[in-house]
Amino acid sequence: MIQMQKGQKLKLTDLAPDGRFRVSVSAALPEGEADVTCFGVDGAGKLSDDRYFVFYNQTRTPEGAVEMTQSSGTTEFSIDLHRLPAFVQKLVVTVALDGGVTMRKLTRSLLTIKGEREQAEYTFDGDGFQEEKAIILCELYRREELWRCAVVASGFNGGLSALLAHFGGEEVRPAEPAPPVPKVNLSKISLKKSGESHKIDLSKNAGRIHVNLNWDRGRPGLFKTGGDVDLDLACMYRLKNGTQGVIQALGRSFGSASDMPYIRLDGDDRSGAALNGENMDFFRPELIDFAVVFAYIYDGVPNWRSTNARVVLSQEGAPDIEILIDNARSNARFCVLASLTGRDGGLEVRREERFFNGHREVDQHYGFGFRWVAGRK
Repeated sequence: MIQMQKGQKLKLTDLAPDGRFRVSVSAALPEGEADVTCFGVDGAGKLSDDRYFVFYNQTRTPEGAVEMTQSSGTTEFSIDLHRLPAFVQKLVVTVALDGGVTMRKLTRSLLTIKGEREQAEYTFDGDGFQEEKAIILCELYRREELWRCAVVASGFNGGLSALLAHFGGEEVRPAEPAPPVPKVNLSKISLKKSGESHKIDLSKNAGRIHVNLNWDRGRPGLFKTGGDVDLDLACMYRLKNGTQGVIQALGRSFGSASDMPYIRLDGDDRSGAALNGENMDFFRPELIDFAVVFAYIYDGVPNWRSTNARVVLSQEGAPDIEILIDNARSNARFCVLASLTGRDGGLEVRREERFFNGHREVDQHYGFGFRWVAGRK
């Protein structure tokens, strides 16, 4: 048994080498109840996907990496770190009080982290607090490829609203007499580093995933100048039935919305003058086994840094996923922006940011095995 103190840190591998453990919180009060929650936050410390806010009204994350149960005044989270998506860099366990009660009223309360190998405990009560109505009790976080735990035990006088605001959300209170229901505003998920990923839960998706490519325009004028550049959006795909192909303006392979492969490229912005850039839709994303979304410089000087290229994947009822190629130094004409992998009823979107000199190099790197001939728009 490890007895933890405020501010203490420990490696979770010392408790649970397999990455699976339980976190339980018993917050004792003479009156009223405590709401115990778990926030899954990104590298910026923000709740960028509200499906990773686990509380009494949403008791599990989409893939089941965090599941919450309540019994006899104790809230327990069953956690499997290996199932968490890469964008979740920290799990934050919090306690919030409603009404006029503050943390000073807490009697002997207990935080327990129990793994296969060892158990750690932290005992707390009202002597350590003043007028706080919400506290961050502990944080489980990634650092240098290892997960660690830290006891924080400090918080906010403003209660749940202040706690949500700290993580980038807000509390929405419906009209009385219904009780307040915390809800987090949807915001963009930015994949900022190569290899970062986010999983789309297709069971909650309306069916279509829209991809938009946009970039900084060249110098305005009637004729093209050296500053103009024409980016083309494209993808290579493999479906779960083994069908594979390429969707691109080159060769006029625009695809289809109503027939296989249910991927459609909407025209070709050859000048870069269209304000909405280039667009592609995946109408049946559940059919995707693996795909790469890429852009290539069809015309103009191959200087990615000057294009400020950005791609946004949007879906109804969920945050947009944004990838911004804003610091690229490569002079290669092709950039694979993202990969899409069908897995466990979802679609994992991963930032690639890999540069190539042609279609064949892209194909060889990702192993599609196409036969290539010259094409033109």
